[in-house]
Amino acid sequence: MDALVDAIIDAGFDGIWVSDHVVLIDGTTSAYPYTDDGDYGFPADTPWYEAVAMLAYLAARTHEVELGTAVCVLPQRQPVLLAKQLATIDRLADGRVRLGAGAGWLAEEFTALGVPYDGRGARTDAAIALLRDCWTGTPAPGRYGDVSVPGGVHCRPTPVNGSVPILVGGNSPAALRRAARLGDGWLGAVPLAGLSADELGGMVARLRQECDQVGRNPSTLDLSLRIAAPSHALGTPALRDLLLGYAEHGVTRFTVDLSWRDFDTGRRRLDALSRTAAAVRESLTAGAT
Repeated sequence: MDALVDAIIDAGFDGIWVSDHVVLIDGTTSAYPYTDDGDYGFPADTPWYEAVAMLAYLAARTHEVELGTAVCVLPQRQPVLLAKQLATIDRLADGRVRLGAGAGWLAEEFTALGVPYDGRGARTDAAIALLRDCWTGTPAPGRYGDVSVPGGVHCRPTPVNGSVPILVGGNSPAALRRAARLGDGWLGAVPLAGLSADELGGMVARLRQECDQVGRNPSTLDLSLRIAAPSHALGTPALRDLLLGYAEHGVTRFTVDLSWRDFDTGRRRLDALSRTAAAVRESLTAGAT
């Protein structure tokens, strides 16, 4: 792990983002929403490192790169504890933490954790509100969904910049509405099957409409995409051109899945990604002049 983190930094990437699964289930009946056949693409015995613990490790191992979750499943986690954990890590990382947050999709995972699957959207909304209140240092008393906060509560330390930026993850209409209402940004997902620049443009247009509905300036939202690019596409002109097409619709951050399972595989993907990133930066710089 140390070697791959060092390789990412040496390759000049701007951030390291981790994903969130506490358990994976054999023979799941919950279809993954970002593939045509519902297949998640990872075997159930994948050693999936816990997201918050990984952020703490990365805060100690790095000094400049952005650290984020793509995405943390909010309704599976106790929000006051999560607020404390993220604020602590953000302090240790000098303000580099970003929270990609989603409502989740794997029903069996909720069951294994003893958390209701139904109502997860409303609990996600409440968790976002409570996280932000906790990050003021003195959350207001009252109910936040299923959580009651008594008066006189202090929750410190607070994040370096007053709050951890929250990017709402997901491509569904509900996720786009949540991003417009509650997010500092949106973190969409590009499936292995692909997403054309025009399709992405339609989603961004929907997001802007949702912003209009709540009286929000859409230009205040940070637009990001998580890309599950197949190995054969990495480092190719086609991927470069696709990323440039996404950038034309306002996307400013791309996170691309990278294997942590063995260094050689991860390094090969990293080298290909580095070539693509360099080509995208060169094209954007040339376009700006």
